[in-house]
Amino acid sequence: MKITLNQIEKGEDEVIVRYRQMNQEIEDIVRVASGSEQKIPCSSGNAKCLVSVREILYAESVERMTFLYTSDGVYQTACTLRDLEIAYAHRGFFRCSKSTIINIYRIAELRSESAGRIDAKLENGEHVIISRKYAKELRRELKGEE
Repeated sequence: MKITLNQIEKGEDEVIVRYRQMNQEIEDIVRVASGSEQKIPCSSGNAKCLVSVREILYAESVERMTFLYTSDGVYQTACTLRDLEIAYAHRGFFRCSKSTIINIYRIAELRSESAGRIDAKLENGEHVIISRKYAKELRRELKGEE
């Protein structure tokens, strides 16, 4: 994809998207540019908040509670891992173990481990292990295979 940026001195900021065929990537760009980015309702302590889907590094289920991890903190949500997996698979959410979903767009480095597992180092330096059950699927996903 080619990106062209032009700085202007006066006038209103404008985003022009030229495409041959509408696809998920173009839809995501339009959603971000229009300010209608998807957010998930959460709580942090006693405070209620909305967490942007793109900020989420990974989600984990612990004792029937789901937690979302970002670079800034940890948030609890009423969504289940299955809900997140279905709703945001197109945004890079990938089931990497029975109790964890990882945002593949926030992975900084991947390293093969013993027994077919994969160690994913996230942008914030944290490590998440992709179990061997899901490692093969991740490899296919990263290659762009269906």
